[in-house]
This record gives sequence, structure tokens and C-alpha cells, in this order.
Amino acid sequence: MTEYAWPAELRPSRQVFYLQHNTLRFVSPVTRQAQVLRREGARWVAELTFDPLNARLAGVLEGLLAALAGSVNTVRIWDWRREYRTGDPRSQGDVPSGPFSFDDATIFTDGTGMVVGSGNPAFAAGAPRGALSVATQGWYPNAVAVGAGDYLGIAGRLYIATERVVASGTGTAAIPIAPPLRAAAPLGAPLVLTNATVPMRLVSDDEGANPTRPGRFTAITCRFEEAL
Repeated sequence: MTEYAWPAELRPSRQVFYLQHNTLRFVSPVTRQAQVLRREGARWVAELTFDPLNARLAGVLEGLLAALAGSVNTVRIWDWRREYRTGDPRSQGDVPSGPFSFDDATIFTDGTGMVVGSGNPAFAAGAPRGALSVATQGWYPNAVAVGAGDYLGIAGRLYIATERVVASGTGTAAIPIAPPLRAAAPLGAPLVLTNATVPMRLVSDDEGANPTRPGRFTAITCRFEEAL
């Protein structure tokens, strides 16, 4: 199996991108009470529409779909609606004001200081497989770390923050996530916060269907599912 990078020049005109849970539901025929079991195997699902595509971009997409060989190979995809997290200065605005001192309260004599938070947040403690919350550090203090719906990349897999989280005064944040952590993560494991991707494969062998209108404009809709 080969994993491909998504061509940066291809952006969908419409998309569906969501986490498909894997639950088992039983409803009593007598009382109508329901019992629901949460099972492993939640996966990301996407449907991407490219319309219109000129001849060159249609060729780029069709070449990629051919390389994926149906469901054999994978490609890394992200949600084009949220390429940056809520707390990222590119999507939110100003960096939190300072200055912040050293941990012994020392500050520069001209009144300047250092901003706590390296801009490269990572795990503040190890997390076990199946965890629904992760302890992180390295955020700007007392500022939004992530917003509800922001994406995090952890060890090559994609997760979504289920709540808005504000970092502590020391730049730490406990972030609730979905789906449950797929594999244990060690202390110091980095977080991907920009264009966090997920490995996906085509749902069927017919995803490359390419209806073309007069004028040589092509429309392609293709469906993907996470490769677990």
C-alpha cells in the first residue's frame, strides 16, 4: 500500500466531512427503552465534489484517483472548512498580550518579557489508548487553545476537539477529543494543528466517474473513508 499527499491545487467546491460513529442500538419492542453500545471503529468519512474542473486540474485529480487504484492505496485528506484552529492567530487575530516573566518572576529591565507557550503544543503527560481527553502544554497562557470543532493531528490520525478549551496561566490545557485515542501517546508527543490530515481510501472502484460538459469542464464527486 502506498500513501499519497493531496495535491494542494485541488480544493473541493463542495464537501461532506464528518466522524461516523460505530454504535449498536437495541430498542425494546415492549417499553421502547433503548440500550446503546459504543464500539471501536469510528471513522472519518468524506465526499468531495470538484465542479467545475478545467482540463489541467481534471487531469491532476484523475491521475490521483488512478494511482489510488480503487481502495488499494491511501491519500491524506483534511477538512477544508477548518484548516487552522480557532486559537491560531491566522484565524482569530491578536497574539495574547504580555509580557510574561521567567518562572522565577524575573523580567527584563526594559519591561519586556517572554510569551509563555512555544507555539508548538505537545502532550504534557502520556495518554492511554481509548482516552477521551488529552493533557497538553505549550499554549499561550489564558488564551483559547482550541475551539469546539477544531482538529488535532496525533500520531498521523485525526481528532476533533469536542469543547472550547482555554489554556491555564502556565500554558497547559486538557482537551476532550473524539474519536477515542487510537493508540497510546507518550509525553511530549507533538500535536498537528494546521491542516491536520487523515489517511483515507476510496469507497469503491467507481469514484473516478467524470461527467464532462461541453466546453471541456469536468465535474467529479468522490467518496472516501478512513483507512483503519
